Amino acid sequence: MASHELIGHWQRALDSPTRRDRNRETRTLRMLILAPIALLTFFFGGAKPWIWQSVTGLFFVCLGAWLFHHTITAPARRLKYLAATACALLLAPLAQTIPLPAELLEILSPVRAQWLKALLQFGNTASATISYDPLATWTHGVWWGFLIVFAALLSQALSRESKLPTWFLHFLFVLAGLQAMYGIAQTLLPSLGVLWDVHASTGQAYKGYARGTFINRNHFAAFLGLLWPLLLAYILVLKSPRKMERILGERQLAQVLLQKKAFGIFCLGLIILALVFSQSRGGILAAMLSFTLLCIFAGLGRKRVAAALAACWIIMFGYGAIVGFEGLTNRFLQLDQGMAGRVEMWKDGWKILQDHPLTGTGLGTYPEASRTYQNAFGQGQRASHAHNDYLETAVELGLPAACVLIAGIWGLWCLRAVLLWRARKTMDPDRLLLAAGSLAALGGYMLHGWVEFNNAIPANQLTAVTMAAFHFHITEHGIFRHPVRPQKGL
Repeated sequence: MASHELIGHWQRALDSPTRRDRNRETRTLRMLILAPIALLTFFFGGAKPWIWQSVTGLFFVCLGAWLFHHTITAPARRLKYLAATACALLLAPLAQTIPLPAELLEILSPVRAQWLKALLQFGNTASATISYDPLATWTHGVWWGFLIVFAALLSQALSRESKLPTWFLHFLFVLAGLQAMYGIAQTLLPSLGVLWDVHASTGQAYKGYARGTFINRNHFAAFLGLLWPLLLAYILVLKSPRKMERILGERQLAQVLLQKKAFGIFCLGLIILALVFSQSRGGILAAMLSFTLLCIFAGLGRKRVAAALAACWIIMFGYGAIVGFEGLTNRFLQLDQGMAGRVEMWKDGWKILQDHPLTGTGLGTYPEASRTYQNAFGQGQRASHAHNDYLETAVELGLPAACVLIAGIWGLWCLRAVLLWRARKTMDPDRLLLAAGSLAALGGYMLHGWVEFNNAIPANQLTAVTMAAFHFHITEHGIFRHPVRPQKGL
């Protein structure tokens, strides 16, 4: 007996360093994943080029150091195909930065060739790129590569544990909660601006609106809209840790769990309230759509879903009644006034697309290419974006590449929705709620993109990729599982 205990002690001593190494590797991988989201979110949402470029460069440097000591396991077969397709999309911005002969450029992008001739004031140029700003296109292509690598690393970090990734969900809860509290403070104290400084004109334009650390309240609403459905699902599936079952009795354990859920619902109510106080009409309508999709997939027939949603709305309306909803009401009454300016910007974007239908102007070049097409504003004012993610994508990539990209994203979302709907009776209930929350959030975000340029904000784009990676992870062992039918005669 003593010899067996001695052998077991030696075995545990040999396994201990390996276990510590694995834990250290897991912790560093999580830090590598969570750091870009936190940095981009708290610095203007990464809206300034120098912010997201610095974060991207720092990420790849840290990733290289991490890979020097650790390795990445191969992803699942389904994810391999998805990653290969995503990498193939990088060929589009790469092709836009390759110098082409003048004769070929006149065929692919005649307007671009004419602009070059007028700019250089002499005959045909020897060679030129399709992109109006090759450096911007190249850096945005690197950003796309970062998103692909980030999604792969996040998928690996989530797959390292079979249980619910509470570390990831807790991070999202803290992130959304801090942003919501800051946004509500901006509503209560209109003089409170955006953290890290902002231009005086922008601060006056959005004075009194909840926008957190984002410059634009619409982007703030889109960010919270991506998080709250998943956080609601997490509250509904929240359970007490198993290690507490031996310490506390069943009654005390139930009380602790009830307190956790009550606190989570209270925080979620503040998050929804901050979204409402952003007074973003598109963001609020997208949140309502996400709520509808969540109800469809999760089922309002469940008492816990209905009770949690009712509590969130009570908290939101209770606090909202104190501050007042008059500003929000006026915003929706002025819908025609807001849409008029967007329609003019869409017309300007459509003119650019008509002049560059095949190859586009170059990824990330909409601000550069739209200078001579602006009619929506007066002299000295200019819109840097089309206020429509899909139109802006078509302008920058051209119709062929943009159609493939947009159709692929929407087709993938619809496919996951159909699969989730089919698996709703056989899938684990907790996984079903989390999958429904992430898919509903993505659906609302994608529809919000028709009237806003959320994808031009790196923090929102990264959060959307994060939601997609989480959805694929949480449905990996449930969405393709079919019930076993009993055989006849048994």
